[in-house]
Amino acid sequence: MSKIINDPFGGIIGETSDSASPFKIDKDEAIKDIEKSIIVWGKKKSLKDDKSQRNLKPNALHWEFSKSSKSHFNIHLVWSKNIIRTLGNVPLNQVKLALESIKSFYGKISGIKPDLSNPYILACYNQTAKNYNLPQKNIKFKEQIEVNILNPFAGIQGEDLNLISNDLSKDKHQAIEEINLSFECFNQLDVIEPKKTVKSNKKKPKNFSFSYKTSTDYFDIHLSWAGKIIKSTKKIPRPKARLALMSLRSFIKSFNTQNPDLNDSNIKLMYEASKLKHKPGKGKNSPKELLSKDEGGGSYWSYKTHRWIKGKFNKKTNEFIPPKKDL
Repeated sequence: MSKIINDPFGGIIGETSDSASPFKIDKDEAIKDIEKSIIVWGKKKSLKDDKSQRNLKPNALHWEFSKSSKSHFNIHLVWSKNIIRTLGNVPLNQVKLALESIKSFYGKISGIKPDLSNPYILACYNQTAKNYNLPQKNIKFKEQIEVNILNPFAGIQGEDLNLISNDLSKDKHQAIEEINLSFECFNQLDVIEPKKTVKSNKKKPKNFSFSYKTSTDYFDIHLSWAGKIIKSTKKIPRPKARLALMSLRSFIKSFNTQNPDLNDSNIKLMYEASKLKHKPGKGKNSPKELLSKDEGGGSYWSYKTHRWIKGKFNKKTNEFIPPKKDL
């Protein structure tokens, strides 16, 4: 008579290596977490109706209140319980869309054979690898990422808070503020004077001007960057002028401050304008050491990080510390 062996686990068998891989587990968890964040957002009361909520920390991994504005939010791409990337200052009316976009992004990732040619998916993969002490992948991408790449923040307005701040990003931020102001002023051209906003009365728009002194029906549209007019198109009728401003705003927002396409003549002109604007040693009392190398100083322009690399003085000893090389 054969001996019956009792299974202490009742015949329960674990998952296969593919179905229970760490990356697949993290994908499942990411989807559950984003669904929770969406539910929390849906239950949140209107900020206008409940001001006390402005200081409360939401119980959601994927969104939080922005520090710069009470009506804007920071949206996080979270994977393996870590923030991979953050889109900052997203308008209130786009938060739900941003969260749904991230959920769609998670759903399209293969848990078995993820597309590591996508920089966002690669970052997620490496975070899983880091948490589980697995080998990480090091893949070099082309300078220009394809516009149709699977993007968790596709179509969402905001600022990528993970990008390196450089002289180009400073000028881009200023240019976006200027084009937004130009739109405000353009939209109020037909508004009765007392009803115009104070903001538009204080500042003069830099992205458009009247083509004729005696007419308000034709406009010159300007690409303004780093305090300079880079390019203009002139004598544009009012309906087309609005479209030109819209196109100009999209062009400015698409400017890649980390990998600018210097083969584009307009981008090249904008790049050189930023380089000249932020050139150190312009002040009358600027120390010689802070001048650019071609002027006898030690500062140099970095084509890696797109900013001026400068030295500094030790406050205690007043000794000059030269800039680091190859930054």
